[in-house]
Amino acid sequence: MIDLLDECGKDLKNYGYITEALGRFKATCSKLFIDTDEKAKKLGFEKGHYFILNAPLLLGLKEEHFKFLKAEIKARIKTLLKENKIKVKENILFVGIGNPQIVADSFGDAVIQKLDISPFECDNHVYKISPNTFSNTGINAYEITKLLVEAFDIKAVVLFDSLATTSLFRLGTSIQFNDAGLTPGSALNKFGMAINRESLGVPCLSVGVPLMISAGDISKNASKEFILAEKDVGEKVDYLSDLIAEVFNEILD
Repeated sequence: MIDLLDECGKDLKNYGYITEALGRFKATCSKLFIDTDEKAKKLGFEKGHYFILNAPLLLGLKEEHFKFLKAEIKARIKTLLKENKIKVKENILFVGIGNPQIVADSFGDAVIQKLDISPFECDNHVYKISPNTFSNTGINAYEITKLLVEAFDIKAVVLFDSLATTSLFRLGTSIQFNDAGLTPGSALNKFGMAINRESLGVPCLSVGVPLMISAGDISKNASKEFILAEKDVGEKVDYLSDLIAEVFNEILD
């Protein structure tokens, strides 16, 4: 299963894929709107608006990047909110997908821990949870999310997850966000149930960062069953979760 849209092996320009330079740090942002079932089937991705921000110099220029990247991400998240008619004062559920005990898979939980909520205020409308993985709990993340959507009259869901890439150069330097939702465990080919508008009945945004790579994508002699991460993956999780959490904290403020 391919997590990043632009690694699907198709010539995406034929489908309306556009990439623009952002003017600093060699950063680019690509976008594609998968608006038909036919496109979705051919590309192997759910229908929706996709953005992929690539920041190849991020690792060497973290502090200089932060404010710049935050502004670029925030602008596009606001676009997704507008496209889906999501009002930030409505009940919104934030979900951190992944296994918090495995560093490379802990991005979702790390963002959740840094999101600000006001649970003791009567007008609180922001909820957050890290459901962990099916292998650790015996409960599918979709099932937990659906229960909470129904129990708290949730109007929109925002998901965060670690992704897999086929390129070493994408590890921790790309951010994909969309309104197509996601399928937990897809990077490991252990498919859970899709969490999206169709399955939940409410808009579902997702933000993912590639932090893992299959050994088979590095060497043809290695098994794709082995999933690898860089030794400094913890630093990347910390930095990128700070970045994404700050974007949403400011949007919700």
